[in-house]
Amino acid sequence: MRSLGRGALAIVLAGIVLVGVAAAERLGPEDPAGAVRGSAVSSVWLCPHGGGEGWKGWIALADPGPSPVDVRLTELGTEAPAPTISLTVPAGHEVLQEVRSDSAADATYVEVFGGWVAAGWVVTGGGSTPGLGAEPCAPGGARSWYVVDSDTEQHQRSQLVVMNPYAVDAVFDVALFRSRLPPVRSADWTDITLGPGRSMSLNVGEKLLGQPIVGVEVDVSRGRVAAASLTSSSEGGIRSVLASAGGSPTWFLPVAQGLGQSTLQVLVPGTAGVRLTTQLLSTTAQPIGAGTAADTQQPGASTSGYEIISSGASSVDVASEGGVPIVAALRAVGRAGDAAATGGAPSPAPAWVVTPTLTSGLAHPGIVVVNPGGAAVDVTLQLLTRGTAEPGPQTTITIPPGRTAAAPPGFLQQAPVASVLVNASGDVVALGTSTSGGKRGLGSYASAIGVLIPPYEAASL
Repeated sequence: MRSLGRGALAIVLAGIVLVGVAAAERLGPEDPAGAVRGSAVSSVWLCPHGGGEGWKGWIALADPGPSPVDVRLTELGTEAPAPTISLTVPAGHEVLQEVRSDSAADATYVEVFGGWVAAGWVVTGGGSTPGLGAEPCAPGGARSWYVVDSDTEQHQRSQLVVMNPYAVDAVFDVALFRSRLPPVRSADWTDITLGPGRSMSLNVGEKLLGQPIVGVEVDVSRGRVAAASLTSSSEGGIRSVLASAGGSPTWFLPVAQGLGQSTLQVLVPGTAGVRLTTQLLSTTAQPIGAGTAADTQQPGASTSGYEIISSGASSVDVASEGGVPIVAALRAVGRAGDAAATGGAPSPAPAWVVTPTLTSGLAHPGIVVVNPGGAAVDVTLQLLTRGTAEPGPQTTITIPPGRTAAAPPGFLQQAPVASVLVNASGDVVALGTSTSGGKRGLGSYASAIGVLIPPYEAASL
């Protein structure tokens, strides 16, 4: 009897299997589930801001998303790292955190948990070196860096700030590029070792004097670092430019609020010469040739400077023929002694966060949005203010193709130290700037390219 029961059960199970197979053949395979949108669980920012005696520095952290984000800051220098600073950036707002900036070697490592924030720095001079410098932080370490804003002429002091927040030594070489002459590669700037959790500064003028434009290459053979140039003048003025982790055949370099006199600085890191094509975009005119850089040939392994005259919110857009990688920066003359500089952006994008370029309401903030494309774009600007109150004010502007635009009068003055969320219907480039008067006729002037928002984050805004 027990054997007959087991046999009947086996027949029933076999029938169920056959029925299931037949049903599967009729219905076909199941459609795959849609992909789940990714999210930033954690990320880092590397901020090689430097500093000096009597200087002050701040890290600006802006959260454009719908949820608060936890952040941890570690101040780095030539000695052991300082204790970490933990804070929370409220959703739709910013935090401005003061950090140590009394040495050219100072840097700050930013760790982000549970979301995404934009990070940038602002440094203000002190004592005999007033001025203002600002730039975005780097979204990670890399094995190579290029920057082209060092100046080793009389009264100028240019430093290369290098940081290594990681747990292993970093080993790197530094090469200095100049105009019409081979790069300088010094024996004591070869196989430089930077220990874990340390940062350092290298005096470019000690290796190469009398050069108005020096390009710097950092080639890392072990580990990863981030780098930036920091230039100050004994006559007053500060400039910061974040290095680029690689070259690009195109660069977009917005400018505003200065005297309208700028120098386009170009580094060609490769050995082959390139032909450069440069256009100047403005709020009113169609793209025009940009002065001496409109169409020119530059030798390989060299730096060159090209004078640019602009009016109002503008952008200098430079490209190399044949897709040859170059590195560019724009140095702008201020109205009262200080100069500003930016490394620009290699390509446009639809969403940016522009971190502040000032630390008090005594300066006048500005913003430039560039539309290099062939169709008009609508751009929404929203202030990411400090605190936890209601979201900041917003406004919308329309930018014709091949034009630039500034924020409407009075909009940024509602919260001068706020970050700005830039959301566009097409690809744009955004830059923040600020200017002010000062003691002894020396005012502050700074600019910083926006922080590109990753596509997965921009989709949720």
